[in-house]
Amino acid sequence: MNINDLVKEASAGTPDPERALKNIERLFRESPDFAEKHTGRLRDIALLFSYSQFLADHCISNPKKLASALKNLHKPFSRKEMLSKARESCTSVCLQTSSLRRQDIMRKLRDIKKHYLLRITLRDLLSISGLDECMSELSMLAEAILEVAVDMSFTFMREKFGDMKDESFAVIGLGKLGAGELNYSSDIDIISVYRAEEQLSSGIKTPSGVRVNKISSHEYFCRLTEILTGLLHTPTEDGIAYRVDLRLRPNGQKGALSLPLNSYLSYYEAWGKTWERLAMIRAKHAAGDQVLGKMFIDATGPFVWKRSLDYSDIEEIRELKRKIDAIFDMNDIKRGSGGIREIEFFVQTFQLLYGGDNPGLRTGKLTSILDNLLQAGFLPENDVKTLSESYYFLRRIEHILQMKDDLQTYTLPSRTDEKEILARKMRFQNGREFMPALQLKRLKVRDMYNSLLGGADANREVLLSLKDELPDAALMDYLSFRGFRNPDSALKNMTALHDQITMGKTMRERSLLRKTVPAFLEDIFSSVNKDRALGMLVTLIEKIGSHASYIDMLHQRDDTRQIVVGIFSSSEYLTRLMMGRENLEGFFEYPDIRMDYASVQERLINMLTRNDPMKSIREFKAVEELKTGMLFLGRFVDAYGFMHILSMLADMIIRSIIQHIRADKGFAVVGLGGIGAKELNIGSDLDLMFIHAKRSHQIPPSGTEGKNGFAEELLRYLTEYLETGVAYKVDMRLRPDGSKGILVNDLEGYKNYYLKSAQPWEIQSLLRARPVAGDLDLIREFHRIRKDLLTQRGNEISGPVMQEMRGRIVSELSKESSGYDIKLGPGCIKEIEFLVQYLQLKNMHRFPALAIQNTLTGIKKLSEYSILDRRTGDMLLQSHRFLRTIDTFLRLNGEDVLKTNSEIPDIIITFMNLKSRDDLMDMVENTRQQVVEVTKKFYR
Repeated sequence: MNINDLVKEASAGTPDPERALKNIERLFRESPDFAEKHTGRLRDIALLFSYSQFLADHCISNPKKLASALKNLHKPFSRKEMLSKARESCTSVCLQTSSLRRQDIMRKLRDIKKHYLLRITLRDLLSISGLDECMSELSMLAEAILEVAVDMSFTFMREKFGDMKDESFAVIGLGKLGAGELNYSSDIDIISVYRAEEQLSSGIKTPSGVRVNKISSHEYFCRLTEILTGLLHTPTEDGIAYRVDLRLRPNGQKGALSLPLNSYLSYYEAWGKTWERLAMIRAKHAAGDQVLGKMFIDATGPFVWKRSLDYSDIEEIRELKRKIDAIFDMNDIKRGSGGIREIEFFVQTFQLLYGGDNPGLRTGKLTSILDNLLQAGFLPENDVKTLSESYYFLRRIEHILQMKDDLQTYTLPSRTDEKEILARKMRFQNGREFMPALQLKRLKVRDMYNSLLGGADANREVLLSLKDELPDAALMDYLSFRGFRNPDSALKNMTALHDQITMGKTMRERSLLRKTVPAFLEDIFSSVNKDRALGMLVTLIEKIGSHASYIDMLHQRDDTRQIVVGIFSSSEYLTRLMMGRENLEGFFEYPDIRMDYASVQERLINMLTRNDPMKSIREFKAVEELKTGMLFLGRFVDAYGFMHILSMLADMIIRSIIQHIRADKGFAVVGLGGIGAKELNIGSDLDLMFIHAKRSHQIPPSGTEGKNGFAEELLRYLTEYLETGVAYKVDMRLRPDGSKGILVNDLEGYKNYYLKSAQPWEIQSLLRARPVAGDLDLIREFHRIRKDLLTQRGNEISGPVMQEMRGRIVSELSKESSGYDIKLGPGCIKEIEFLVQYLQLKNMHRFPALAIQNTLTGIKKLSEYSILDRRTGDMLLQSHRFLRTIDTFLRLNGEDVLKTNSEIPDIIITFMNLKSRDDLMDMVENTRQQVVEVTKKFYR
């Protein structure tokens, strides 16, 4: 087997084969000698490269360091070894007199970290070390680098300010550093302490023999701490060593960077808060003077480990967690519901309450505390097992998320493909196995947390009682504080909900509403468009308030309730679909992303046979669009998946009608535009044209006369207006000769027209033509003729012609005057699609496989053939996806343009996890500008 095959085989066995393959190819391309010597370690390298892009980039730039790490995988770690190597490296720099010495030291510290981090990561991924050992090694590495940074900081201070008589100084590690459970990209939480209180430094001698720069011990050690943190977290071309967080010191960001031991003791005795006790639970000497470090831990012990029970601490912990809950959502595995923080708070509550009398609880390592809680009888074995397994599971996810790009992230990926990769990294077959397992663990954690500290249910009761406990003016103030734009209207809606719960209902209905409405309110208060969602909740309760089974279902099903609120707050269109249904029962069946199109179409065909076909089509379309919208808002599909399902829905409806009217012989339907490209969106027209067999006897009789009969019958089913509206608007203007052309033609007629008479825009339109339904022989022949026509005439399309067409669309059709026309405006969706179609047509004679209707696939194919370079192709893909997502939200809310003064930008930034409206508008502007620049380059 040659090297390429070995690389592909090794990459294929990793959780992220594409990333692994690209990185190994880069490594071997840039370091061919390395490839020859390490073919036996390909699987190990591929695994590393699939998990960590950050370390892949480091290894590709430093192949010798990768070789060294592979060679020393089984060599045990020790803090002493790390410290010795770091000191040796930095001491050599200190012997220099260069003014760039600080930069050199920072580079050395960062090099040391990467050196050991590479070994730690490989040992972790290859299961040489377990999670506990890995966290311990990461913590030892941080302590060693801290120790050297302290040494170097003293060197700089002595050079400028001289010595201190008492240089006792210690760094205390808190949080995960103190617990010895550091992450791959953790902040290191530290505070610093010194012993000398009223001293001056010796200063330094000037050339004339005068001593200058004498400073107080307080200023000296504060400056020392500032230099220390700067050496670690100052960004350089080599990155940072560690982000350093000093906010846990007395008085937080306003407090002094360093304090003497006695000042710490005075502060904690007079002002110490519960959250500071929580922080000090995991305090540990990390660097500097060990004797002073131990003195600090011992001296602060009485503050942390109180002998008497103080249950007010529980309320303070509960309040602290409420503040966290208000900021972070379910995708945050650390701070979100059922996440790592809830496990920590659960365990630390027991420590605060009982650690004073139980020395075994005075440790930072969480799993050790759990074991001690079991041994002391505070927790049963099942609870300890649940928390321990959940903690390791969540920490493993945390490590995987952070090792990828060396970023401090705790957020689950939103894209489906990235979730699948994460699932495989967690050693699951796929996301369908992984996500339920994760959800189950988080639900168990949340249940245990609530059982000890309260939580969602208690908070819901507060929401339910707001109307009773607050006067109207105060309630309006609170509603305004919670983000309601129209608190007066929100107050009226809260009043209406209150009345619906208390009036005109049976006892069972009132009981269920008391549970369900607060659960809805909790979701609404966290939603992006609270005002609209609250108003629609009133309408929903009016509609189902007398149906106890519906109310109970919504109370039991968190996912369904959340998607209802998501629809209310994010889409006027889906809200109308849902609220317009007479029977809501089917809605409570959550849609399955794995749609079986064949069975769905069969169901529709049966509906056409048994019921009024016109009504059945419109009801079927409404229900399926609603389910598809739920999948999109729930992030189960992206904008492309959403459009694909809507296109397949249109296909199914057309095919079912064709079968129903028995038009599947001698007749075929071709979709153009959005349906042809499988890019239909909400409210899209269907661009269609019709084909009949040349010999009229092939067309079986139907209820209508002539060759146009099937086409007219199909159009009637789709466009006839009923009380529920039309199924689709159909646009026939893309057929030959547009609205003046014949309705149905044979293949020869189409071929002659496109070959001899079609304008450039019509050839462009033919590119997106896709047979949808009808006679299979006609469909196969149309495919062949279309490809031949595109190959023959495609290269007639010129850049100036495309620019002229785009210019006319922008000036005559776009609505830029009222906002950002995301579809037709300059640099937007049509700009990208015109460019892609132009490049496809111009190169079709060389690459017939470019006869692709879909834009996304077209861009990928153009990149594959190097017509687009990878960078440009990626930019167009990202831009098109970004703009299509925005356009989808516009369509879901009945809008044509993105307006800065509407509520839609808030919906979009929430969905895309952006920071602000300004961020969104900047991204739109930058995207449009980049796209316009690219089109200019290719149209020359």
